Amino acid sequence: MKSLYDLFMTPLEKRGIRNARINLIPKASGKILEIGAGTGANLKYYNFNNVDSLIVTDKKINKVLIKSKKELIQFMESNVSSLPFDDNTFDYIVHTLVFCSVKNVDKGLSELRRVLKKDGTLIFIEHIYPEKKRLKRLFSFLNPAWRVVASGCNLNRDYEKSLRSNGFDIIHSNKFMNTVFVSGEAKLSK
Repeated sequence: MKSLYDLFMTPLEKRGIRNARINLIPKASGKILEIGAGTGANLKYYNFNNVDSLIVTDKKINKVLIKSKKELIQFMESNVSSLPFDDNTFDYIVHTLVFCSVKNVDKGLSELRRVLKKDGTLIFIEHIYPEKKRLKRLFSFLNPAWRVVASGCNLNRDYEKSLRSNGFDIIHSNKFMNTVFVSGEAKLSK
């Protein structure tokens, strides 16, 4: 049975998020950390032939996730602002639709930078502050009420700017759905 969140996301998945998942998630290999897994939408896209281990985290682990447990997956409740892992641990870190609701984006990205191996890769899909002026005005107007009804989700964050200011170089990115979403890969700045 689909969750209310999954039902809400279905049209967005069809309009571009699923394609972003298909193009990015199978690239993750080795030791992987997924932040903010929610209902586990990414799990079916991993190429488990290339996965040594996958630690899936969220503030609270969804019961649906536990039912989908595979041998290589470990589920853990954790906050991105205080990750319980050693420095330089993961080959890949994956997060989708997470940083819109992280209270302290800089602290969260600092933690990702800390636990990602020096040659590791960050895979991301996020919704962002759109580039189009009309949408920008609409998102600015809606944001205060949206944060209340959507559990702290912000409509007006510039995720790519946050990445760059927190020690990441964007390898490639793609904005889609009227520049409301961005997906891509990033590496640690040298």
